[in-house]
Amino acid sequence: MSSSSNYYVSLLKLCCESQNQTQAKKLHCLILKTITHPETFLLNNLISTYSKLGNLAYAHRVFDHIPQSNIFSWNAILSIYSKLGCLSQMQQIFDLMPFRDGASWNLAISGYANNGSSTDAVGVYKLMLKDATMNLNHITFSTMLILCSNCRWMDLGRQIHGQILKFGFGSYVFVGCPFLDMYAKLGLIFDAKGYYHEMPERNVVMCNTMIIGLMRRGMVEEYKRLFHSLKERDSISWTTMISRLMQNGMEREAVDMFREMILAGFIMDPFTFGSVLTACGSLLALGEGKQIHAYVIRTDHKDNVFVGSALVDMYSKCKSIKSGETVFERMTQKNVVS
Repeated sequence: MSSSSNYYVSLLKLCCESQNQTQAKKLHCLILKTITHPETFLLNNLISTYSKLGNLAYAHRVFDHIPQSNIFSWNAILSIYSKLGCLSQMQQIFDLMPFRDGASWNLAISGYANNGSSTDAVGVYKLMLKDATMNLNHITFSTMLILCSNCRWMDLGRQIHGQILKFGFGSYVFVGCPFLDMYAKLGLIFDAKGYYHEMPERNVVMCNTMIIGLMRRGMVEEYKRLFHSLKERDSISWTTMISRLMQNGMEREAVDMFREMILAGFIMDPFTFGSVLTACGSLLALGEGKQIHAYVIRTDHKDNVFVGSALVDMYSKCKSIKSGETVFERMTQKNVVS
């Protein structure tokens, strides 16, 4: 890999970051003028650049003129058609590939799965099980689990569970999150709990997924117990708990948990404020609502339309109409709710 190729690749990355297609085309011309035989590595990056800039025609033109294409070249052009949902062209490229790796198979599966062709995604997956088991990886299984969850395919989901265990991916956290989500969405919460407790390692995302699954089934005490047992929490964990407590009629606990979140030093987002302000409105807790309003101002969320609407609603329910009108008048953006 030459220094000139590295130099041009770094410039192409800047074009992607700035979304500057004109500059990318100028660089392309400069490459052709200054390098007699551009390396495949550099041409692959050109394909990726045009892909990220949304210029399919130029990306394919570069691909067609690569003298020695490799697996990265094929995957780069396959990725474009997969992400754009051009499924017939994606399948053509996939069929023409002289060799495939795990990324190739995953691009074909996700292309179909993300663009409404679920049965075709399953077809590619089954072909992979038949012809290319060595290329199965955590991304393959994660994609298929999400697909089963979205399509509510319980039987296929259980089959994939068995295949995950068979091929040694059962302890992968990356696979565990969509696994839990699938079982919870399909109403198999006890299967989800069993899998969760069997996992040798759990990250905060997996814990959040389990909490949300328990919440969906209305298992209030269980998700509260799980939350308080967590050694690691993030803002999503706290916000999810506050939101679900409020939705389950436990407004006082939601407000108390918000206070705990502040003391623990976590950053609030608009959804955190929206949920706790709704809880204050239901409790007619004007004093606490005003305190949270002050906190909204200090944390620079006052211009968020979601937070502004929640403030107007809270003041309205607490019969503080003038305060609600003041918030409404100062809102830089408004929606139907506000």
